Amino acid sequence: ICSGCQTSERKASGTGEKMLFVIVTFCLLACLAGTSAQVVPTSNPAFYPYGPGTTDTLDPPNDDGTTGPHYLSPPFPFYGKNFNQLYVNTNGFISLGSEVFAMSPPVPDVGKYTVSGFAADVKTNYPPRSGYIYHRQTTDAAILSRASTDVRTAFPATYSSFAATWVYVITWHDVTHFGGSAPRPENTFQLVLITGGCKSFVLFNYDKIEWTRTDSGQVAINGG
Repeated sequence: ICSGCQTSERKASGTGEKMLFVIVTFCLLACLAGTSAQVVPTSNPAFYPYGPGTTDTLDPPNDDGTTGPHYLSPPFPFYGKNFNQLYVNTNGFISLGSEVFAMSPPVPDVGKYTVSGFAADVKTNYPPRSGYIYHRQTTDAAILSRASTDVRTAFPATYSSFAATWVYVITWHDVTHFGGSAPRPENTFQLVLITGGCKSFVLFNYDKIEWTRTDSGQVAINGG
């Protein structure tokens, strides 16, 4: 239930549990509506669809946090290994196979497999919220067709017949950094993992980048 919405044990005479139920329900619906209204995905055409209107998972507000494992089926081939799970880190990167406990940056991290869209000290839990992290694996036909075309266009001589079997989209939307003060600078960027079963690719998409840090802001792939 949204912060600031509290129920009371006091009940109006003659209304009993019904009024309590109505108050809680209204509060919850208002909170959900407010949260959805705050998020307007970028109109940048390079970005794959994300956020409201998709089947994305929205990670909770966090600081130096990780969610996962998020299971991949079939596995994602990466540097000679096949990974069936990934972890999404608040700090602008994902790790394959195992969680990475790091603030920033995670590269180089010997023995770890990571993809960094913008590895930095991201913080999404300034009140009421200071960023959104969305992700999903999808086999939607339109997304697969787009991903296949993107790979064929990038590598026409080598992968002209490439066909994607699944896509995993991870988006950091309007995220700020630790120590950011209002009005907070915000970054929006996206990783798109694509595989056809034997080969894999990663797209790096960027919209607004309003902040960097002298000790971070890495874009990298770490193969162990």
